[in-house]
Amino acid sequence: MPRIQQLRYLVAVADTLSFSRAAEACHVTQPTLSMQLKELEERLGSRLVERTRARVILTPVGAEIARRARNILAEVEDIREIARRDDPDALQGTLQMGVVQTVGAYVLSLAMPSLRETFPHLRIFVREDRLEVLPRKLSDGVHDVLLLPDDPNHADFTAVRLIREPLQLVLPADHRLASRETVSPEDLSGETILTMERGHRLHDQIARLCSDVGAIHARDYAGTTLDTLRQMVATGMGLSLLPALYVRSDVLREKLVVARPLAKGAPTRDIMMVWRNSSSRQSTYALLAETIRECLIPWEEPEPQR
Repeated sequence: MPRIQQLRYLVAVADTLSFSRAAEACHVTQPTLSMQLKELEERLGSRLVERTRARVILTPVGAEIARRARNILAEVEDIREIARRDDPDALQGTLQMGVVQTVGAYVLSLAMPSLRETFPHLRIFVREDRLEVLPRKLSDGVHDVLLLPDDPNHADFTAVRLIREPLQLVLPADHRLASRETVSPEDLSGETILTMERGHRLHDQIARLCSDVGAIHARDYAGTTLDTLRQMVATGMGLSLLPALYVRSDVLREKLVVARPLAKGAPTRDIMMVWRNSSSRQSTYALLAETIRECLIPWEEPEPQR
């Protein structure tokens, strides 16, 4: 049977139609490449390459074997990639990360520079999807890890909290509360508060806050994205409570709206990194989570004083 390296040499000759350039591409001497191709022909019992003073050409058999050899070599590379991914100590290869729109971009905008510096050989592929389908895709192996806005509480998953993120009050720049450094929840009495549509966990927290302080929970308008809520606030439809990382990314640069922290009792969400318990890369994912967490510490909700 032919050896993998001999197939590499044949493909290199097919690509370059030159023994010297093929040898250079394979980082071997030309006599070594010629000898290995001759041995390959003897193993297969067929002429693969015709070499004259003017040119190098592949025989019909050689061209067909080179075509199939490309597929074989691609499969070998895939096998090596899989082995790297399953090496619990190897932060290299690829990582498939599933995220939700309200988390991914804002977490990774802070963490990605550090991840690239710390793990230069790790390629992270990020895919946005709906919250309700991401756990299933993690179970099915479509994703290696997830970034979620809360713990999925799944028996087959490991979930690590990256940050407990507070919500901040977003209001028009000319609003009566905009001049304050912090806003007391009681000052929201009588104000209209816009939220995400039902089904988002932030919706329920904000609804409870509205009930506690006498704010008006807008039920006739609901945002489908954080950007929609910000734009609704800018047009004067009401106020909203939005995650601190989103505020940093998309609100602070605005002129029509401002953001203020609540003096107390701000709703929060836990940003989690999640992976399968059965994964052989547990230590890798834990190290990755810690690296991301270090980038998010300045935005952590402080623990209440006792």
